[in-house]
Amino acid sequence: MEVDKIYQLAMEFKPFEVENEVKRLLSEGVDPELILIQLRKAMIDACERFGKEFALPQLSAIIAAFNMGYNILKDKVKVNVKGKILMGTLGSMHYIGKDIIKVLYMADGFEVIDLGENLMAENFIKGIIEHMPHLVGISMFLTNAIFELGKIVDFLEKEGLRDRVKVIVGGVQGNRYIAEKYRLDGWGHDPKTALELANRLVSEARAKYG
Repeated sequence: MEVDKIYQLAMEFKPFEVENEVKRLLSEGVDPELILIQLRKAMIDACERFGKEFALPQLSAIIAAFNMGYNILKDKVKVNVKGKILMGTLGSMHYIGKDIIKVLYMADGFEVIDLGENLMAENFIKGIIEHMPHLVGISMFLTNAIFELGKIVDFLEKEGLRDRVKVIVGGVQGNRYIAEKYRLDGWGHDPKTALELANRLVSEARAKYG
């Protein structure tokens, strides 16, 4: 199929060519859903290969390709949203890891609300109240704000939301010890794990609460 060229260009790290090809295919009447499928496939495959065949510059180029194509298509497709994910970086300005996972989640069909960087517990709590996500993904690189994790979980327990809103941690501080100590639902140490975790936990939350 001609639409397969979208996947090929993305995996060759050619975001501008992807953008032009998306526009060309749309002008010829190609179903935007079919184009989006190819973009999603490229994004998910790229994260699978990250750290093996691809380094950060290559992955970043594929993320750019996805974003450029998605921005053209998002108003032209009907997206069946898997669930809502709230994300942010706790206690530092690090963003690259978070942004990689954010785009991966978007590619897999999740609605993602990105709170940004250098956040504290109160920022996540406000986001939870406003958006009521199925999952909160916390990116952590420094130890200076680890204790803030407990405040987020305490809030959820106090409000009776602990089973409804799942919480995971990623980044340098994403490990079993931190997840167990602060009563989290899991940790993601690479993109593939983060995606599998999100799908499982959101499915569990939606099965019980919708």
